[in-house]
Amino acid sequence: MLNTKLIARILGSLLFLEALLLLLCYGVGLLYDERNPAPFGIPALAAALLGIALKLAGHKAENRMSRRDGYLVVSLTWLAYTFIGMLPFLVSGVETRVAAAFFEAMSGFTTTGSSVLTGIDSLPRSILFWRSLMHWFGGMGIVFFTIAVLPTMGAGDQKLFSAEATGLKTEKLHPRISTTARWLWSVYLLLTGTCCAAYYLGGMNLFDAVNHSLSTIATGGFSTHQDSFAWFHSPTLEYVATLFMFISGINFTLLYLFLIKRRWRDVFRDSELRCFVCLAAVSIVFITLVLHFHEGLPLETSFRYAAFNTVSLQSTTGITVSDFTLWHPTAWMMLLFVTAVGACAGSTAGGIKCVRVATAYKTMANELRHILHPRAMLPVRINGNIVSENVGHTIFSFFVAYFLLIFVGTILMAAMGLPVLDSLSACVTSFSNAGPAFGHVLGPLDAWSILPDGALWLNAMLMLAGRLEIFSLLLPFTVSFWRDN
Repeated sequence: MLNTKLIARILGSLLFLEALLLLLCYGVGLLYDERNPAPFGIPALAAALLGIALKLAGHKAENRMSRRDGYLVVSLTWLAYTFIGMLPFLVSGVETRVAAAFFEAMSGFTTTGSSVLTGIDSLPRSILFWRSLMHWFGGMGIVFFTIAVLPTMGAGDQKLFSAEATGLKTEKLHPRISTTARWLWSVYLLLTGTCCAAYYLGGMNLFDAVNHSLSTIATGGFSTHQDSFAWFHSPTLEYVATLFMFISGINFTLLYLFLIKRRWRDVFRDSELRCFVCLAAVSIVFITLVLHFHEGLPLETSFRYAAFNTVSLQSTTGITVSDFTLWHPTAWMMLLFVTAVGACAGSTAGGIKCVRVATAYKTMANELRHILHPRAMLPVRINGNIVSENVGHTIFSFFVAYFLLIFVGTILMAAMGLPVLDSLSACVTSFSNAGPAFGHVLGPLDAWSILPDGALWLNAMLMLAGRLEIFSLLLPFTVSFWRDN
């Protein structure tokens, strides 16, 4: 039986936190002489009142959480945050369509980075900061942040963490999951501060440096300029962004072991990290050669564009410096492939995740050997550990659900009148939380506002499915989820 009172109490606490985030953006508006309190005052009040109502409904809740409670809390939290998060766009008038405002907020919290907004350079600073803050807060996970800063839920912490964590498994650094959350958030803060300083020293003003560091470390993609990173015309900043996007695509547990514990040998032996590096290196070399020999660009420019766009899309950050769909088709098809694969589990990146790809590849290679040697015992190993049959089933189920959702989404968008390539690429980039699309109508530098409302709602839900890794979102829609047994 669902513990509805406990669910209400947790949601109430989380909405208070969103109200504080909205008030922080109001403070940024005051700092830049934006005197209208409505865009953030009304949403903050709505979040606070709803939080109070839910806290009252959850009064004297039994502190007992089941797995179903955990999954429902996570799904409802992301939806509630998005509905509240879209209000600043509607109240301020920068967006008038509800579907578009919901899309923008979902793209922000899920760190997708696709945007419906135009004229971004002229938007209020508070709105620009809210877009970046949504990225940064959603990057490590809304519920995961709560576990780190709010009073412990005891056994419920692990269930909430499992329902929101990306990838097959995120290693615990401490027996208490709340302590693990604090350590990983410490790494997140350290990287954000370092990235901000690097951007500032590289030539950005302070406001741009803060916003782009929040977006980069969260592997988001929102920028303070319509032309994204191309606005700066700075090879130095592009190299800095490439470095931090790559770092943010690595499992944060490995970053903790590398930066804090200095267990460098364990980090370099990680199978998923090696897969991530190899895929990025192959893509960068291939695209560099295409740009240099086919497009006629100088070698350094070819390498810089190849590295920036490969890492941007594989880490699912999605910031852009050029329209890569104008390159030779083999180059942007390679970029579409790394977009679908994504980076490492336990990072802020989206996509299928390299650990699943590496496991699937080893399973396939193992099956070929098993055909030749049917009696041999040939276990699949990742980082020296045998991959259990249950994990294999989970990976298979994920791939089936992934391709099924992409297939259905593509058909639905094509039925709305979009070209097949645009429909497919939009679904892949939304599910991978990557940002830029690859198409004739919807390109990497185009605003998604050209899509009809139905397509925006569809892609917003694909973003959430990708961020919660499908099953956390789909579980509440199954009949068995609601049965008491």
